Amino acid sequence: MGSLTNAMIAMNIAVFLLIFSMPAEMMESAFSMLSFTSSMLLEPWRIITSMFLHASASHLFFNMLGLYFFGRVVEREFGSRKFAAIYFLSGIAGSVAFGLTSTMEAVGASGCIFGLMGAAMLAKPKEWVRIFVFPLPMGIVAILYIVTQAALAVIPLGDSGIAYVAHIGGMLAGALIAFRLKPKDSVKGIMWLVALLLLLILLWPVISIAVSIGQIILSVVDLILGFVLYGVAKLLLSWIWVVI
Repeated sequence: MGSLTNAMIAMNIAVFLLIFSMPAEMMESAFSMLSFTSSMLLEPWRIITSMFLHASASHLFFNMLGLYFFGRVVEREFGSRKFAAIYFLSGIAGSVAFGLTSTMEAVGASGCIFGLMGAAMLAKPKEWVRIFVFPLPMGIVAILYIVTQAALAVIPLGDSGIAYVAHIGGMLAGALIAFRLKPKDSVKGIMWLVALLLLLILLWPVISIAVSIGQIILSVVDLILGFVLYGVAKLLLSWIWVVI
C-alpha cells in the first residue's frame, strides 16, 4: 500500500478520535465550524475540513475500507501526487454537487473515496479486491456501487442522511481525471467494464450471495471496530480534556 494512502487513513482516524474525544458541546461546535453546506460557499475551506470529519465510527470504517482498496491501486498506478489530486478534486466535486442539490450539512471522505474508485475502475478493472470479503474484480465492485448509488440518488429510501449525489459527483470526477491522465488505458478499462457488467448479469445469483455474506461479515467487523474506536476516544476524553 502506498505511503500517502497510509497517511490519509491515519489522518482520518486521528481526526475522528480527536473530535469524538471532545466533550459534547465542544464536539458539536467543531462539527458546526468544520462541516460544509451550500450556505457556506463564502467559506470554501469547509469543503476540505469536512472531508476529514465522519459522523460515526461506521461512517469512518466503510470510508477507510474503500480508501484502502481503491487508494492503493490509484497511488500505485498514478503516483502519489496524482493520487492526491484525484482524492481532493473528487472530494471537492462531490461536495459541490451535493451543495447544488441539498441544504443539509455534509461531512466525510465519501466523495474522495468514490473518486478513487472511479479512477481505479478505469486503471485496473480486472484487479481482484476483497472489499466484500470475498474476492471480486475491481470493475464488478465499481459497477455494484455505481448502480446502487445511482438508484438511491434517484429513488431514496427515506431520509438516510447519506449524500448519494456527492458519491456520484466524486466518482465522475475521479473517472474523468483518470481518463485525462491515461486515455488509452481508460478506453481499455471501459471495454473491460462492459464485459464485466455482462459477467455480473450472468453470475448475479452467485455474486449476490457472496456480497450478502460479505456485508454481514463487514457489519460484525464494523461493530467491533466501532466499540474500539469509541473506547479509545473515551480514554482520550478523560486524559486530554480533563487535564486541560
